Amino acid sequence: MIESMNSGNQRSPHLAFIGYFSIALAILLVLSVPANAQEYRSGWDIVDSGTLADLYSVESEGSEVWAFGENGAMISSNDGGLSWEAGESLTSSDLTISDSGYGSFLAASEDGTILIKSGNEIIWSDISLDIGNELVYGACLTGDNAAVIVGGNGSIWTYEMQVWSDRSVSGEDLLDVSFLDSERGIAVGEQGTILFSDDGGSSWDYRDAPTEASSSRIIDIEFFSEIRAYAITDEGEILKSSREINTAVGFLWNMQYFESEGGSANLGVNLTSIEIATTNKFLLSGNDGYLSMSKDGGNIVSRQMIPLGNSTSFNDIAMLDGFNGVAVGSDGSLLLTERSGEDEQVGFEVRDFSEFGNFVDYSKGMLIEGLYATINIVIFGIFLGFFLGISLSMMKTSPTTLKEISQRRSLVVIKSTGVIFTIIGLSLLRYLVPIIQNLGLDGWEYIYAPIGIINPDGITGELQFENFLFLILGVSLFLLGILLISANGEYKKSHYNIRGKEIIWNPWGIRPLNFIATIYTDIFRNTPLIVQFLFIHFGVQIGALIGDPGAEMLEDSSNFILTFLRDDILSNRACVSAIFALGLNSGAYQCETIRGAISAIPSGQMEAGRSIGLNYMQTMRLVIMPQAIRICIPPMGNEMVNLVLNSSLAMVIGYSELTRKAKLINAVTFQVFWSYGMVLISYFIVTWTLALFLRYLENKTRIPGLGISGGS
Repeated sequence: MIESMNSGNQRSPHLAFIGYFSIALAILLVLSVPANAQEYRSGWDIVDSGTLADLYSVESEGSEVWAFGENGAMISSNDGGLSWEAGESLTSSDLTISDSGYGSFLAASEDGTILIKSGNEIIWSDISLDIGNELVYGACLTGDNAAVIVGGNGSIWTYEMQVWSDRSVSGEDLLDVSFLDSERGIAVGEQGTILFSDDGGSSWDYRDAPTEASSSRIIDIEFFSEIRAYAITDEGEILKSSREINTAVGFLWNMQYFESEGGSANLGVNLTSIEIATTNKFLLSGNDGYLSMSKDGGNIVSRQMIPLGNSTSFNDIAMLDGFNGVAVGSDGSLLLTERSGEDEQVGFEVRDFSEFGNFVDYSKGMLIEGLYATINIVIFGIFLGFFLGISLSMMKTSPTTLKEISQRRSLVVIKSTGVIFTIIGLSLLRYLVPIIQNLGLDGWEYIYAPIGIINPDGITGELQFENFLFLILGVSLFLLGILLISANGEYKKSHYNIRGKEIIWNPWGIRPLNFIATIYTDIFRNTPLIVQFLFIHFGVQIGALIGDPGAEMLEDSSNFILTFLRDDILSNRACVSAIFALGLNSGAYQCETIRGAISAIPSGQMEAGRSIGLNYMQTMRLVIMPQAIRICIPPMGNEMVNLVLNSSLAMVIGYSELTRKAKLINAVTFQVFWSYGMVLISYFIVTWTLALFLRYLENKTRIPGLGISGGS
């Protein structure tokens, strides 16, 4: 009996725990049920199309809408898509291509069947084209009775005055074409092909696609306005072209990176079409029930709910205006929207951002994401800057001169080396002469030649950094070669008397490593950091040069650290560019800080190291640097704090750090003071914590007897 009671007492704590846990779980479930039902409702409504045939394309002119599909199916609506009726089918071919404009409609099939309904005419006309063995993939109207057709192997045809003309170019299959007006148009296709015409399609010039899209299949193009054009690939990528100063749309193209996809350039969806509603708002359609919208030019792309199953493939969208539109797809699917397809919130209360609590609830998540992104680039930037600072400071303090190097060799070897250097230098410079001549520079304009030779072909050419390297090496080797040839074994200073003033020329006193480090620090210390951000990301495109190969190399890695580097750092090109911009800039400043600390170390320390058999580099590493680093912790701490604050400039290249998040929050809430006030506090917390850590480090590493202690 006693044993039974004891065993019961032993079980009771477990039973009590289970009971308490059950009660807590029940309370949590009750509290998790909202008082008012809240849900999202699709912004699309189902409309009866009157057909079960697959619908491939849809076009609108005012309130008149036509949809085209399988086996020549043609349906129309005269009330903006509310009701539909079947039109007379003029062909048995699948009508997969269409366009509208100038009051006209055009429909086409891959076999060359071309139908057009011009102006206010009611009847469709057959203007089919004999295309031989090729296929038609894209069509666009350039007038009320004029069109451009594109197809396989660079095939292009123009229709004008009821006559077809062959304007084909050699190249890949062309999959779509779009004209802004009767003259300016863009055609796209396989292998990243982009063509531009400014004469109605009579002639075409190639344009460079972004490096990332050079092998992509560009399937749809929308030449929307004077300042914007969009294109998509079938793999979920978006290309954007904008007017930049004097450069018109269609010349420069950039890959769009999506903040909503973690900085990726790929939506992970097989897209079928893009429809532009306004300059920054567009809709996308795709397979597996995919409809989405972006309201900010592609930074955030939101997938939309649809009132159909995900087995529906949507093939095309037509917007009647900025909000009303029609989407068509498989099995006669037809959807209508009055709000650009944007999901409607039902049962949700409109947030009142005039209450600080509501504002904080909304913004805290975004600010934490921004803070995390800021810390990423700051940590890596600090390490990169410190490594460069150490290396450059050692180069700057290197005492080895040309005289010391030359004295170790015979005069014959020096002169022979000089001849070789001169020949190599002249060869490199001679290679650059025609390139520089073709730049069209005159007089003082030649100071910009280094930038010109890197990108001599302009917007249509690739960056050729080897040309800049040839220039630096050519000039350096030529001057060094001339100096070595003139050597007489004495390596003395030269004295010149010019207008009564004595000029001393001592080329043999040049320290090569110091010279290289000085050039580096002068460039980065005497140019604005914001310009360095822009140049490194958009000009050099270091995010693509380093980030993409790095992420690909770590593609199969499962290690936590390597996975973090791949997914959070290398896969985000803006992040890689921001790290390099901060690190390269900080390295130049840290170099001068560490150099000053090295100069503060008594010269006897170097002599002591050399006297025990250490060479210069070993003495620097084992004797000088450990002392110098301890001395320069306070000024280096200053530089690290500045690096944290300068990280806010990463927003100019689209990196979602803290300041950019505040800008996005402010765009929704319009609470300027609160948005940037919270950012100020966030930055202060980071920099203050860093300052406390550096102060602790300074105290722990202080060299006894060095400096004023201020003690009692």
